[in-house]
Amino acid sequence: MTTPVTDIRGLACGIFKREVAELARQGKLTLPCRFLDSMLHMMPALLEDQLDRAMQAETGKHFVLLYGDCQPRMFELEARPGIQRVAGMNCCEIILGRAKYRELRSQGAFFLLPEWTERWQEVFQTYLGFNHQNAKTFMGEMHNQLLYLDTGTCPVPEETLLEVADFCGLPFSVLPVSLDHLHQAIDDAVRKLQEADPS
Repeated sequence: MTTPVTDIRGLACGIFKREVAELARQGKLTLPCRFLDSMLHMMPALLEDQLDRAMQAETGKHFVLLYGDCQPRMFELEARPGIQRVAGMNCCEIILGRAKYRELRSQGAFFLLPEWTERWQEVFQTYLGFNHQNAKTFMGEMHNQLLYLDTGTCPVPEETLLEVADFCGLPFSVLPVSLDHLHQAIDDAVRKLQEADPS
């Protein structure tokens, strides 16, 4: 018994909104998606609650979760019948693929995706509590560069990246990336739902 594709919905972090829209524009993705605020990543308990509420609002549907390991009970959530999470521990691994992500992370990169780059002050100052001094200390201990993942969905924000680089005390570089890994991750999750026996 297979799950009709019309009964599958995507529930995604807002960090992927442009990228999912681009895949849809290219005709590669027809999965209807609802997006939650990416800042929920900074509030795991609230993220869990919002995911639960979003799924309860569409009784009888099956869900592809476009999320990494963003809250402690994500594994319990995805173990429920009719739910399949995409492969990847975080948004950057989902975009880059596991091998490339691990390679770049091992080289000391701190990744920036377009959506969070626009909201960098909210991320670093409001939620992480960094200021101009402790940001440089903390980031310099763990990373040696900022790496902006250019998904091709908006112009590279050079001036904003200069601001982030100055705040963190790290140089930045830009890496053009395709949406192939994201597309494949979503397709794989949809396929697993379709192949599963919901009974």
